[in-house]
Amino acid sequence: MIHRSTGRGTLAALSAGITLLGMLTANSAAAQPTSGTAQTAHTADSPWTDTGYQPRPGDWQPYVLAPRGHSVDPVAVTSVAARGGSVQGDPKALLGGAKSPLRLTSPGDRTRSPLVTLDFGKDVGGKIRIRVAGASSTPPRLHVCFSESQQYAASATQSNSGEDTVAPGCDTANIWNGYPGQPYTYDADSHTFTLDPAKLPATLTDSQLRGGFRYATVFLDGPGWVDLGAVSLDFSAVPAQADPADYQGWFLSSDNELNKVWYSGAYTVQLDTWMSDTAKSWPYQTGEADHSDTQVPGADPDQEVIFDGAKRDRVVWQGDLAIQAPVTYLSTDDVPAVDNSLSSLASQQLSDGYVPAESLVGPHNQDEIRSYGEYVTWFVYNHYEHWLYTGDRAYLARWWPQLTRAMAWLESVRQQDGSGLISFAAANSCGHYGYSDCGHETYVNALYKRNLDEMAELAGARGDTGGARTYAARATEVKDAINSRLWDASTGAYRLSTEIPTAYPQDANAAAVLTGVADDTRSAQALAYLRAANWSAYGSLTVSPSTPNPSIQPFYEPLPSGFEVSARLAAADPTGTEQQQALQLIRTFWGHQLAEDPGSTLWEKANPDGDPGIAQFTSLAHGWAAGPTISLTTQVLGVRPTAAGFAGYTIAPAPGGLTWAQGSVPTPHGAITASWRSTAGGFTLTATAPRGTRGVLAVPTGGHRVSVALDGRTVWNGTRAVGGAQVTADATGVRVSGVGPGHHTLTSHLL
Repeated sequence: MIHRSTGRGTLAALSAGITLLGMLTANSAAAQPTSGTAQTAHTADSPWTDTGYQPRPGDWQPYVLAPRGHSVDPVAVTSVAARGGSVQGDPKALLGGAKSPLRLTSPGDRTRSPLVTLDFGKDVGGKIRIRVAGASSTPPRLHVCFSESQQYAASATQSNSGEDTVAPGCDTANIWNGYPGQPYTYDADSHTFTLDPAKLPATLTDSQLRGGFRYATVFLDGPGWVDLGAVSLDFSAVPAQADPADYQGWFLSSDNELNKVWYSGAYTVQLDTWMSDTAKSWPYQTGEADHSDTQVPGADPDQEVIFDGAKRDRVVWQGDLAIQAPVTYLSTDDVPAVDNSLSSLASQQLSDGYVPAESLVGPHNQDEIRSYGEYVTWFVYNHYEHWLYTGDRAYLARWWPQLTRAMAWLESVRQQDGSGLISFAAANSCGHYGYSDCGHETYVNALYKRNLDEMAELAGARGDTGGARTYAARATEVKDAINSRLWDASTGAYRLSTEIPTAYPQDANAAAVLTGVADDTRSAQALAYLRAANWSAYGSLTVSPSTPNPSIQPFYEPLPSGFEVSARLAAADPTGTEQQQALQLIRTFWGHQLAEDPGSTLWEKANPDGDPGIAQFTSLAHGWAAGPTISLTTQVLGVRPTAAGFAGYTIAPAPGGLTWAQGSVPTPHGAITASWRSTAGGFTLTATAPRGTRGVLAVPTGGHRVSVALDGRTVWNGTRAVGGAQVTADATGVRVSGVGPGHHTLTSHLL
């Protein structure tokens, strides 16, 4: 999550017909080219490759991108370039599909070496293995370069600030060498295999892992020849999961695109989950190669953590974890990885209660120790969500002192200027997920208001009624201050801040809706403003193009875009229009990402032209972009916890125009499964919940008058509850409370 600037890149995408390094002269008769657009490799009748694929109820496994086991093979040779050397044999040898090895011969240094690029079909990560059958008596060094996309792999047509001459086929993972606009001065990105002819043939394994790549380019450095056989990958992400494809939770609907987005989010978070001793420590010394072998401070070295990105930064960030943790709970249920990540961050708390935003790994992260005041709010949110999903009282008790001190720090910042609102100027902690503004922001204050609500609930669960009342009262104070000072009634939107009153960002308005700052009227106006002012070709921009300013420029940020999706799904709109717009936003923004390289994982950010932000340095497997995976389960399918560890839950679908959806949610008590179907005449919801839970089942009404039956018995006759049932209704739906464990069916019929 490094440098949350817009980082706009201006390099155009390669056209669909040009392969990586395709402008170079290639001996490529046997190569298997792919287009410049994403083509994730799967079997026939796959939702990822068949444009006419129709989802089938119960058939969710074809969407899973994670591999079966931890060995992954490339699926194609995308290009072969002889350049100044020669290529002899069938390139399929690198796929294990030829009897004889492929011979690469180079007359000199890497600028004249042949290049062979392999495609793994999707973003992967781990350690490359190469079968080396033989080599010349004085062998050249064997290198492998990595890139998440063809567009930003260094090549003759994409120099990456000079990277093409020393690391062909690589993208850039080191901010101090080749960051867009800075010269690339040495090979910091390729991995080197040293060959000993006396020990060949042999299968060599990379000494360093690489997180986040789809393409691997093989080249030589020095004169000589090498005979190469099959290449494979030791898939090192999610090491605690023996079968990464064995999901504990799943989602499926009538919409193929939405299904793909759900699974891409789940896989992105898996690809960000590694052992805690594989972090990156920056900055590197000049000449130092890229490596991922540093221990996350405060983390159990024998457990996984969830990094912000697989490629980089490869540290734990509070804000990214706010999305990654719920995705994990809802898909793999890898709670130990979440626990270890949260604990490592909590252990870094400073004496005054401030909590650093990221793992304090290396000088760069140490230098940012007080940069990000916003992320203290995410620290509190993450622990609340952990409590809600797991109900782990011991974990909450362990870190409760840190939570109360963090809240005391936030409140001290609010009290410093007497405005009733937080500003991080005096604390010099103005860093932000996407822009820097030291003012009294709607966004940050809405997050703090939500923290106060969360702490009131947690204090109550711990028996601290006085503390609960104090937090609740402060939440009301902050909410009132936001609405009185930051709502612009004439525009119908929330301002960026009191200091910048004429910009109305996406994050401010989505967060105000999500956190309950905005009432129904303001929510409708704020969402309407975003729809009219911020929506553009590829999604919803951070700010309207008509109101840019030095603090914030228009671009696409997955984090607040996920907030906007969730806010629209939660809107009190009986017509369902907001729900439909939420799903439209998912299809537009996240669908665009899946239509481009690497076609399997989600991006850190995007420029207004739709290209990834930060060009060759950007992360294309960034878990904070996986918000729709949460929303599709908790809002569209409708299953969400309402009491610690799912002791209480609600299943309240938000159909958004879909005809059916189904899924399973892991809980500490066992799985909750749900499915629903919407027809012209009504709605049917079926659910199964384990012992130890009690829930609320709801059916949407679309503003119509309906009768509702639970397990065949009428509980709502269109105007009131019957038979003693606990039923409430409003303009959007009918809810039945007190539903016990077991299997239940709730049906509605238009009257």
